[in-house]
Amino acid sequence: MISRSIRGWISAFFSPAGPAAARRRPGGTGIRVAEVSDAGALRALVPAWEALAAEAAEPNPFYEHWMLLPALEAYGTADFRCVAVWQDGGLAALFPMRLQRRFRGLPLAVLRSWRHHGMLLCTPLVRQRTAAKCIAALLQSGLAPVIEFDWSPAGGAFHGALAEAASALRLPWMVTDAYVRALLVRERDPRRRFNSNMKNNLRRCEARLAPHGTLAPVRLGPGDDVAAWTEDFICLEASGWKGRAGTAIACRVEDRRFVGEVLAEAFRRGRLAITGLDLDGRPLARHITIAAGEGSFTYKIAYDEAHEKCSPGLLGEVENVRQFMENPGPRWIDSNTARENTSYGRVWKDWRAVHRVAVGASGAGRLAVAALPLLRLARNALRGAGPEPAWAK
Repeated sequence: MISRSIRGWISAFFSPAGPAAARRRPGGTGIRVAEVSDAGALRALVPAWEALAAEAAEPNPFYEHWMLLPALEAYGTADFRCVAVWQDGGLAALFPMRLQRRFRGLPLAVLRSWRHHGMLLCTPLVRQRTAAKCIAALLQSGLAPVIEFDWSPAGGAFHGALAEAASALRLPWMVTDAYVRALLVRERDPRRRFNSNMKNNLRRCEARLAPHGTLAPVRLGPGDDVAAWTEDFICLEASGWKGRAGTAIACRVEDRRFVGEVLAEAFRRGRLAITGLDLDGRPLARHITIAAGEGSFTYKIAYDEAHEKCSPGLLGEVENVRQFMENPGPRWIDSNTARENTSYGRVWKDWRAVHRVAVGASGAGRLAVAALPLLRLARNALRGAGPEPAWAK
C-alpha cells in the first residue's frame, strides 16, 4: 500500500491549487508515487516529462507530452489515470493507464495501459537505471489489484525490468497475449531477399501504371508545407475503403484535429517522415513515420485505390524501403500494426514480438493472475460446448 507520507503528497497534488501544486516537485529522497488524472496537472509536468522521454529506457512517442496531451483532448479522459513516479525529487517514470472495473470477466479492478485507436505501442516511459524500482513502486501502490501492461516489445528493457520487479516482490505475472509484427532494419535490406516472383510482380505493376502517367518518388523536406502534406494524406486516405467505412481521419473532427496538431509538432521537432509515390503529380501512396530514439514507428499509410489493380500499396512500400535505406535516419522502423495486418510481410522481412503482461499486485488480483493458466485450460475444454463464458475471455 502507499505509505501515509505518499498519500499526503498525493492529496496535496490534487488540492485546489491543481497545476500550481504539480509544479512543486516532491522533496526528500527515495521513491514517491502520484496518480495524476487532471490535464492541467499533466501540463505542469511537461519540462520534467520531456527530459524523461529523452532518457527513457525504451522510446515511445505516443506517450510523450506532445502526442499524449492532444490525444487526451481528442479522445477523452473518462477512465484515464497517469501514475508518476518520482525519485529524489526527479521524475523517474510515467505510466499512462486506464482504470477498468473488470478483469477477464471478473469483478476485479484492473489498471491497464492507456491507448487510443491509432496506437499499438504502450511501453511506459521509465529511466533505465531506476526502471525496476519504479515498476515495483507502481506494483506496490495499491491503485488496483491487477496491473496489465499492453503492447510493448518482448525482451526489451521494460520487459526485463518488469520481470525483475515482479519476481523480487514475489508477485504472479504472466504474458496474457502476444503477436509478431513486421520490422524494417537498416542493416538488413529486405530487397536483397525478394524472390524472382516478387521482382516480376513489381515490374508488371509499374508497367500497368505507365499508361496513367509518370511515377515519381516524393519525400517531405525541411522547407515543405507540412499542413499541405497532411491534407494530401487525409484526402488520399478518405478516398479508399476507410472513407467508405467511416474510419478515415477525414470522417472524425477529433481525428483531423489530433493528426494535424501531432504531425505539425513532429515536423517541428525533426521527427516526421512522409515518403511515397506520385502519379502525374497526384498522391498515389504515402507512408508516415515518427522517430523516437534510435528507431521510428509507422503512424499511417494510404494509397489510391483507383489504381488497385496496379498494387500501389506494394509499390509505395518498396519505395519507402528504398528511401529508408538510402537516406540517413533511424536504425529501424516498427510497423505498429495489429496482428491481423500481414501486408508489410510482403516487403519487410524482419519481425518484432510484442506482448501484453498482467501482474497480480494485491489480494484477489494475485489469485486471479495466478489462476489464468487454469482458466485458459477450462476455456479450451469448453470450446465447442457453447458460448464462451465471460470469465474465460
